Amino acid sequence: MMEITQTGAQLIFIGIAFFLVGLIQGALIPAVKNSRMALSGHLTAVQCGMAVALFGVIWSLVELSFFLELFAAFGSAFGFILIWLGITIASVTGASKALPIAGAGFSANLTTEITVKIMVSSGSLLSLIACTVLVFGLLPILG
Repeated sequence: MMEITQTGAQLIFIGIAFFLVGLIQGALIPAVKNSRMALSGHLTAVQCGMAVALFGVIWSLVELSFFLELFAAFGSAFGFILIWLGITIASVTGASKALPIAGAGFSANLTTEITVKIMVSSGSLLSLIACTVLVFGLLPILG
């Protein structure tokens, strides 16, 4: 039986709370400026929340140095949250440059467009690097 570590428990909590936020956001989709973008934010929160909770469940299997372990755990969670927050801001303001498919037909002021682009881009890069580190931390379970 796998044990739940302190970091694992924190990730499970963050993931389930993030999942709950996604469910609430789903109910609010009709209330925002761009409902397609809000749907994207809802799905991002629900899917990323499940991923973070799953990371917590398997965390006792991860073998990394202390620094890399913290980076993989909280870098992935923070990266996912940044992506979601950027998408959510875009859904409320109409920003579309960072996500042109969901944002088609909408626009926002330059500051908002830049803010959303920075949040989505940096969150994507951070979560990509953190999840890559996590994969390397799981290699020892293959034998």
